Order: sequence, then C-alpha cells, then structure tokens
Amino acid sequence: MLRPEDVETILTTHDLSVYLKKMVQTDDRKLKIDIDYESGELFINCPGFSGGLSVRADPFGVWVISEVISQNNDGIFTQTGKLHKTEKTITVLRAVASWIRDLEESTKNT
Repeated sequence: MLRPEDVETILTTHDLSVYLKKMVQTDDRKLKIDIDYESGELFINCPGFSGGLSVRADPFGVWVISEVISQNNDGIFTQTGKLHKTEKTITVLRAVASWIRDLEESTKNT
C-alpha cells in the first residue's frame, strides 16, 4: 500500500529506483520486472515484452515519463517519442503501476 509519507521521500530518480525495487521484490509477482538505474535515468522493463518505461527528471525537477520499445524484443530499447511530464511523484508511481497492471493483464490473456 502506498502511503503519502513514502511519496514525500522520493525526490530523485535514484530514490524512485530504490523504492520501486523494494516494491517489486515484496510483491508476489510472477513477472520478472527489471528496474535499471543509470546516470540519472531509470529504465523499467520486463523480459519477454517489447515495451517499457523510462523515467528521468529534467533540469527544473519535472518528472519525464517516456515510453520505450524494443523492436526485436532483444533488450535494446529506443524511445518512442511518447512522453508525459509531471511535477507530481504520485503520477509517476501511478504510471508505473498502470504499466505493471497492463503486463499482468496481457499474461492472463495468453
């Protein structure tokens, strides 16, 4: 369960990566979600799926959520150009949760 005090502690993409790694590990999920933080940008993907998310903060502290795709489903991702900017950390967490839910739904249908 997401608590407001948890959201207040997430100030950087590194903080977000630590929080999401804990969340994904503690949830009993069959998906092997990969959360990779490098040089200020957070990449979230799941092996076997072509889509993922990229999260970073711009120079003004605004979160930038980008959709990424792997053309050959080989783990090499490129940005699609679809992005969303927000100042609210909760919006970022909701976007990640929605993406995870979509993955879970797609595995139920196969």
